[in-house]
Amino acid sequence: MMDVVSLRDLEYVAAVERERNVTRAAASIPMAQPALSQAIARIERRLGVTLFRRTSRTVVPTEAGALLAERGRHLLADVARTIDDTRAAGGHRQVRIQVTEPSLTVPRRVFSAVRHALPGAAVHQMTVPRSQVADMLVSGELTASVGPREHGPGLATEALCHEAVMAVMAPGHPLAQRDTVTVADVAGYPIVSIDSGMSDWNATVARYFTRFGAVPQWTESSAFGAVAAADLVHGSGAVFLALESIAHGLTGPIEHRPFDPAWSITWFVNWRSGPAPMAWTSEVVDAMRGSA
Repeated sequence: MMDVVSLRDLEYVAAVERERNVTRAAASIPMAQPALSQAIARIERRLGVTLFRRTSRTVVPTEAGALLAERGRHLLADVARTIDDTRAAGGHRQVRIQVTEPSLTVPRRVFSAVRHALPGAAVHQMTVPRSQVADMLVSGELTASVGPREHGPGLATEALCHEAVMAVMAPGHPLAQRDTVTVADVAGYPIVSIDSGMSDWNATVARYFTRFGAVPQWTESSAFGAVAAADLVHGSGAVFLALESIAHGLTGPIEHRPFDPAWSITWFVNWRSGPAPMAWTSEVVDAMRGSA
């Protein structure tokens, strides 16, 4: 039956079902959007069913499309697990851990602990768009992720540690004259926007501000990482909201202040729990727990 639908075809269907948009799905694979559209049409012809209903703004899976995407993910996960088990039987262990910024203190401790716990294993740091993390954990493309909590069937998650959030600004900024800042204080200035394709940090900030009846105003330019974000506060009235380890690690003319009341973020470790855990996942998770 694999002459009708290949593993690659299953990846295409799963990507479109996940993104509900062919352009975003193509970017996540990655491949050209017209090529992905043609591939989906080819799969539909071979199966003799409609997998997706197209509208002007979105793509909605049919019952058949949702079924193929769901079971396809399980098949892809089984294949990935079989490959890992085969490598393990041959003495080769490969660990792939997703983290948005591997240079931060918590991820560095995690990777060090995993490498120590699994000597000889190939431990890879991976950074992929947030929208893909849960599916990649379930499919076995990722062994674990460190960062925000991931949700979905077949996933397990556990709080790893907590880290304070700080407001970072230029030395001449009005907020630099204070010992602490409040959400109301910061809401009066532009806040450095972080690339939403790789991180949900902006959404996290917006949710927290809502608790205090405030709405963040974002800078027109977005930054991908901490260093680029810090650069945007120089010579401007912008404020960069950063984890404590980032704020303390920045160099140059910069000031940072804690929030009052204190604001902290929880780091989570996420991994595949079913239908069957990936090889040596328990060792990886145990090592991460020990790093906290």
